[in-house]
Amino acid sequence: MKKLEDLLKGCRLQKDANGIIVQTIRNMQLVCLTTDDEFSVNRFANPLTVLGSNKAYGHLHLRNPDAHKDMIVPAQIAVITKLQAQNHGMVKAGFIKAGSFTDFNDAGCVQGSQAGAIREDANSQDIRFIPFGAREFIWDKANNNGHLDNIYAAIEKVGRDTGANSGKYLDQYFTKFDKEINEFIAHFERPARTIGTIVLIDGEIVAIDKFPSFEYCEQIWDCLIRDCYGAIAITEENKGKKGAKLFTEMLSKTVRENGESDIAFLQRTLSKTKHSISSNVKERLEDAMELEFSETRDADGSGYKSTILKTEGYIGQVISESSFYHLVSIVKKESFNPERFRAASEIRNKAKKQSKFEL
Repeated sequence: MKKLEDLLKGCRLQKDANGIIVQTIRNMQLVCLTTDDEFSVNRFANPLTVLGSNKAYGHLHLRNPDAHKDMIVPAQIAVITKLQAQNHGMVKAGFIKAGSFTDFNDAGCVQGSQAGAIREDANSQDIRFIPFGAREFIWDKANNNGHLDNIYAAIEKVGRDTGANSGKYLDQYFTKFDKEINEFIAHFERPARTIGTIVLIDGEIVAIDKFPSFEYCEQIWDCLIRDCYGAIAITEENKGKKGAKLFTEMLSKTVRENGESDIAFLQRTLSKTKHSISSNVKERLEDAMELEFSETRDADGSGYKSTILKTEGYIGQVISESSFYHLVSIVKKESFNPERFRAASEIRNKAKKQSKFEL
């Protein structure tokens, strides 16, 4: 069993004078992770240069074109080809030695009735991230080898959740929302020395990603925010969800001090709002530190180990080397109720405080 605090060892939250830096759009919040320079391991190839091909449904042959650097492929990418072939996606993350390749037989189609095998051609394929709403469901397909529909149901769900009605065609979802998700990137800034992200919806943690290095995070940032997390904003908008008016609410509760100017009053209220948001994120992370993940070995090779993680309310994966976690990717299960977990946690903590029975 592993706790989240073990998986994120060496990392800390990006902060400023008001506490944790929290970026917000509607009811979604983004927090960035950082670490010390020595724990940013910049010896991996750019994962977006990976080359994909396949020879059967549910198979992806991924090649690392860098002859000098190993590659860690981020969780749940999709190979979208312009050629007459069926787009395929990964249900997990993976690793590939320098100048070598890895075959993944638990991949899945992300395009409906399209015939043809993907041919390796850097000029005719794009590497995209599978949208957030599919992530939980396809991690459950890890090592479910050779199945045509490993990802179909999850892609259909993304289409329904976002209102794209794109069926089994991930490319159609991207086409429909191309403008929106490209504009979505502009809402979030990647602070210097960022090595990972934590995403919240309505104040609850829904995703945690930690990457091998600052450089790796910079390489995949736009793709991750655009493709994966952009789907959250679209889904929440489709549900009619809006962000809480936290500043307005704080303004109504804040009493102006004697002689305080309008500008000083507004600045103080804004600072209090930021502090309140920061405190909520801190509390949710403190809750998450209680999570204990069961581990299922996924793959070994060349010094790397891939492990699938599961706990009551979250599922994900780590790729490690000699107990050092290069990549951590975890998402909340849709059916999980964090309030119930917190109530149970409170009772567990009470039990720990009790002394032994005495006569």
